[in-house]
Amino acid sequence: MARLAIIAGAGDLPHIAMREALTQGEDPLFFSITESDFYPGDFSSRTIPVYITQIGKIFKLCKKNNVDRILLLGKVKKEIILKTYRFDLKTITLLAKMLNQNDYTFFETAAKEFDKEKITILSQKTFLKTLLLPEGRYTKSKLSKDKLGDIEFGMNIAHQLATLDVGQTVVVTQKMVLALEAIEGTDETIKRGGLLSRKKGAVVCKSTKRGQDDRFDLPTIGIETLQHMHASGCDTIAIRANETIVVNPKQFIEEANKLKINFISYSGTESNKYNAEKKI
Repeated sequence: MARLAIIAGAGDLPHIAMREALTQGEDPLFFSITESDFYPGDFSSRTIPVYITQIGKIFKLCKKNNVDRILLLGKVKKEIILKTYRFDLKTITLLAKMLNQNDYTFFETAAKEFDKEKITILSQKTFLKTLLLPEGRYTKSKLSKDKLGDIEFGMNIAHQLATLDVGQTVVVTQKMVLALEAIEGTDETIKRGGLLSRKKGAVVCKSTKRGQDDRFDLPTIGIETLQHMHASGCDTIAIRANETIVVNPKQFIEEANKLKINFISYSGTESNKYNAEKKI
């Protein structure tokens, strides 16, 4: 019987997907990325370590374990491409084909090679549908007209930034851009934006790109995001509705209310959509 493999980086998402896949009758494996901080937990018997920079070896492991579907989940810092020298010949060949080393270019190039091997890369939503939230305000406090204006402004900028394949997160206040995400990641962007806002309640906006391929790099937020926001003085977070993964949504919303951080799942500009608190 053909199997599913989850190429797993750090964080909770690989484990959430593993549990859901088992519930659905799959016999999944973790290909745990050695360069990340992945922890197998209860699934060590299903875990095979891999280097993300050794694509050729991953193909061999797929063949050996009868894997015909791959799911890419978890955090992997892009800096590993700048630090590691563990590239195999297949990876070097792929890198040589790429016009640039942006995230989407890398994933798209790799996906074509997986297709040649008759291995399908699944949508990241496949086993994570309960983590995608429809539009609405999920925290208690109503938002001012100015705050809603900042959300609209920031989400538009975040969408354009993501479409350029640079980053997915922006921090804004009073319709001014304070910080744009690049290789440093969301947390560092939040810290920088909060510092520049002088902790006066900046808005963090996270968006997908135009024509987002949901097999790769869907925007993701979790409780750590809120903790960095609180420490940096950011008081509102907006995400793209139904396109952003919220790790453990109920706990996330509880923590947002506890820290007095507004949380909006955004899909448009009509402010009446966000007047009433939405429950999950």
